[in-house]
Amino acid sequence: MRDIFFMSSLFVCSLLGVMPVGAAPVETAAQERFGMPDQKTVRATVERVYSSWRLSMMRGDESAWRAVTTRARQTKVRNLIISHKGNFPHDFFNGQPDPPSLDNFEYIGTITGCGHRTLAATYVGNVQLGNTKAAENAYVLLMVFEDGRWKFDQSRMFNLTQLGEVKKRLHARDLSVLKEQDGFHPYDAAPAVPPVCPAPQLIGKVFADAPGRKIDMKINGVSLHQFSDERRADVISGGLRRGKNTISYTITTDARLEHPSMAIGIFVMPETPGNHPVCVFDHILEASDEARGGEFTFEIRNENIASMNPRFTGTPPQPFHAVPLKAKPDKVAR
Repeated sequence: MRDIFFMSSLFVCSLLGVMPVGAAPVETAAQERFGMPDQKTVRATVERVYSSWRLSMMRGDESAWRAVTTRARQTKVRNLIISHKGNFPHDFFNGQPDPPSLDNFEYIGTITGCGHRTLAATYVGNVQLGNTKAAENAYVLLMVFEDGRWKFDQSRMFNLTQLGEVKKRLHARDLSVLKEQDGFHPYDAAPAVPPVCPAPQLIGKVFADAPGRKIDMKINGVSLHQFSDERRADVISGGLRRGKNTISYTITTDARLEHPSMAIGIFVMPETPGNHPVCVFDHILEASDEARGGEFTFEIRNENIASMNPRFTGTPPQPFHAVPLKAKPDKVAR
């Protein structure tokens, strides 16, 4: 799947545990890893857990929220807010929109994974996102069996407008479609709890455009990222720091997919109104080049920070290039 995530919506969605995705088909052989629980029983469990989570969000009840939220999600939310130089938990609950009520959706079905220790429950309903017209969307709730009970982790929402056959099968309660489309899948393994990040010196984001490739990445030994055949920007957990920073990553090319040019960029984000981001690290490859990962150390200097000001008059500093940029061909004189 290739999805473009705009950071304003990504931030809100990540806090709420709502991630917009597509629904791409998978090979039939992979369907064997999913289970089909008793739908009446599992629906009651899902709706009880989701209702508790939703009420904890609406009431700003941190204790209740922790009781029904996976440890991995708790840490990810905390790290995201801290990495924006925010205050956790105050900034998490303050001003959040209410999570959707399941009363506005039609229950379709649930499948399990990871030996029945993860589940994905699918609902369908009309949703208006932003300024767009209301459209029928799938709302998929992802839960994990943790500490002897089911806990909410996050949700996915994707538009069904262009998926006519999928929508038809969903309304017909053809639950086999849940196994065929990866947007409806539960986790193959319970999400790992990430390291707790320190407060950042500088707010940072990493951008990757990785068509046909999978990138596993670690920044400053704390911030973990994975990009899979997509274009996306992530907040760097723990941010960046003045002076030396580190990044390591592996790149795996999927021979079954097209893999044109790719790019990785690390940016220091502005905290002063009117300033702009500055790129401090990049890895840019053309389609014909071989994609290789590595371990790199790059520095953020005073001139990098100064160049974020539009009134900066010096020579703009160049980012650290993981791969030397190719010289542009000279123009032929006419």
